[in-house]
Amino acid sequence: MIDPRLSRSLRAAAALAASITLAACAHAPASSEPPALQLADAERFARLMGPGNPPTAAELQAGYLAPATPGVTIFTPNRIVSAENLAAAVRTSPVDYRKAIDLCLPVARQMQGETSRLMARVGRELGQAQPAPAYAVIGAGNSGGTADARGLVLGLEVICQTANSADDARQILRDFVAHEMTHVYQARANVEERESDLLHQSLVEGFADLVMERALDGTPPLTGAERSRHGHANEAALWREFKADVDAGRTDTEWLYKQKMSKPGRPPDMGYWIGKRICEAFLAQAADKPAAMRTLLELRDARAILAASGYAQRFAGVARP
Repeated sequence: MIDPRLSRSLRAAAALAASITLAACAHAPASSEPPALQLADAERFARLMGPGNPPTAAELQAGYLAPATPGVTIFTPNRIVSAENLAAAVRTSPVDYRKAIDLCLPVARQMQGETSRLMARVGRELGQAQPAPAYAVIGAGNSGGTADARGLVLGLEVICQTANSADDARQILRDFVAHEMTHVYQARANVEERESDLLHQSLVEGFADLVMERALDGTPPLTGAERSRHGHANEAALWREFKADVDAGRTDTEWLYKQKMSKPGRPPDMGYWIGKRICEAFLAQAADKPAAMRTLLELRDARAILAASGYAQRFAGVARP
């Protein structure tokens, strides 16, 4: 998933950083090749883990958090939180952290050039030339990734949980990089300063999934595969329920950023999929595809995008089961 636990508050807190970044970008030389995925934080954590007991809070503070790159700095509010919180997470789930170090970190080392090319592809999809750094870090087991105007951050211990092989890890890392890189450009467009209701936020995440799929150049993403299967099989019913929650102004729903679902058989975060379907419909209706992509990136009016997409009209005559 690209991470269903992305924090709106973190990106909103970076609004000032976004404006500074945009001003700097206007005077910076354009680059077609983003910097490679930066692994210094993850490597430092791996050394602290070692073969013995998990590191203490004091060891994590001195050896991991204090000398951190901007990646850990971005990831600390609402995720790592503190050395004590991180140490507790490692003690609770040491197997997840060992797996991240033994499986996902070696794969990330091999993907330096690949992630750079993928980030550049996302930029081309969005008409954006200015790259952003990407960081692989170790967090407190509560987020697989996030992004703001400064760059994107991947939490290896969460990303690695669903990987059963090096090939799985490689594909999941590619999915996360492409999705989160889209969020970087959304943050630079100040998308999070606009409305944050259910429809708007579903389009934020759905558009990031859409760009991810386009950037992967036909390679089916592993993240979101279960959502896609369930969505296609139940689209009309899902739309009716989603629309009712949008019309009622509900925000604390199970459409986004939830891991436990009250409805058996329904995957979490189906708002990602509904948002992607609306974005796909909007693009299909548009004569000027690059202009439509800019509209979706900037996301100034979610309801206008829904209306122009014609998506809701698909179900106007569909009878309830």
